[in-house]
Amino acid sequence: MTVLEYRLTSAGDYPWLQSTRQKLVGDRRELHHCLFLAGGPAIGKAMLALEFAAQLLCEDSGTEGPCKKCRACHLLCSSLHPDFHVLMPEFLTESSDPILESHAQRYLEPARTGQKRKPSEQISIDSARALSEALLTTVRPGGRKVVLIVGADTMNRNTANAMLKVLEEPTEGTRFILVSSYPYRLPATIHSRCIRLDCRAPSQDETIRWLQSRHGASPNDLIGLAKSGLGPMDLDEIIREDRAAMVQDLIRCCENPSGKAASPLFLSSLCAQIGTRQALSILQSTALDAVRQSLQGPPEGAQQPRSLFADQNLAFEAFYRLGAARERVNGQVDEQLCLEDICAWLSADRHYSQSRP
Repeated sequence: MTVLEYRLTSAGDYPWLQSTRQKLVGDRRELHHCLFLAGGPAIGKAMLALEFAAQLLCEDSGTEGPCKKCRACHLLCSSLHPDFHVLMPEFLTESSDPILESHAQRYLEPARTGQKRKPSEQISIDSARALSEALLTTVRPGGRKVVLIVGADTMNRNTANAMLKVLEEPTEGTRFILVSSYPYRLPATIHSRCIRLDCRAPSQDETIRWLQSRHGASPNDLIGLAKSGLGPMDLDEIIREDRAAMVQDLIRCCENPSGKAASPLFLSSLCAQIGTRQALSILQSTALDAVRQSLQGPPEGAQQPRSLFADQNLAFEAFYRLGAARERVNGQVDEQLCLEDICAWLSADRHYSQSRP
C-alpha cells in the first residue's frame, strides 16, 4: 500500500507549534477525553488538531504521528472516515484544509435551491444534535471516534448546552478536540470539561523565516506583512493570492507619512479587496501598536510622527471601535455597510493631526 502524501503538521511545517505537538503526538499515554487547543488566530492550531485526530484513528500510530499507510489513514484523507466528525461554522470551511472541509460538510445546513445567503458564522444547534445522534452508532471493534470542533467559540448558548451533555456523558471510545482563537468566548460550562493546551504564536522573525521558506521572498519584503498582526496562515494565503501589495498599501495608509487623509471610499475599497475580517484585524493591530508607542514615547530628539492613530486617546478609541466592528461583522449585519461606517470614521480629518508633545 502506498504512503499517502497529505499535509499534516510536522516539526518543519509549523516550528512554533513543536512544543505543543510533542505533548500531543508524542504522548502514548491515555489523555483526557476532551482537549482544548487555544491560541492566536491563523497559527496552525486546526492542522495540529487534525494530525492528532489522525493519530488517534490510525491503526498503527507511533510516537511520530499517524502511519499514513493503514486503512484508517486512507479513509481520513481520501474520502470520509466514519469515525471522524468535524464541526465548524460554515464561513471557516472556505479557507480550511480539504480534509476538514469534506468531513465538516455532513453537519452543515444545506442551502435551499437557488438561495444566496451569507455563510453561517456559528455552529448551529442542529449540527450539535446531528453529531449527538451520529455518535450513538457503533464504533468499529477496538477503535475510537474523534470529534474535532474548529472555532468552538462560535457555539451559541443553545448549541453549547446541547454539546454539554455529549461532553459530560461521552460514548465509549470518543475523544473530543476543541480549537479556538478566542477562548474567552467559550462558555465556562464547556471550558471546565476540557484540558486546555495553549499554542504559542510565532514571533515576527519566525513568521518572516517561515514565509521566506515557502515563497522565497526577501526578508525586507516580508517585514511589513509580519507587522500587520495577522497570523502566519493568513499571511501565507495573502501571498499566494497576490494580496500582499494591498496589505502594504493599508499599512501605509495607517502610517500616513504625507499627513493627508485617505478617502473613505478608497479605504473601504482597499479593505474589501484584502478581506473585511483581515483588514479590520490589521487596522486594530495598528491601533494597538500606536497605543504602545505613545506610552513609550518617541526617542529623545525625534519628532512625533504623523499617523492615522497619532493621538493616544484617538488610538484607544479606534482600538475599541475596530473591535466592535469585528464583532458586528461576525453577526448578521451587512459587511459592506459595517466596513464603510468604520472607514468613514477613520478617514475624518481630525484623525490626521499630530499628537501633543
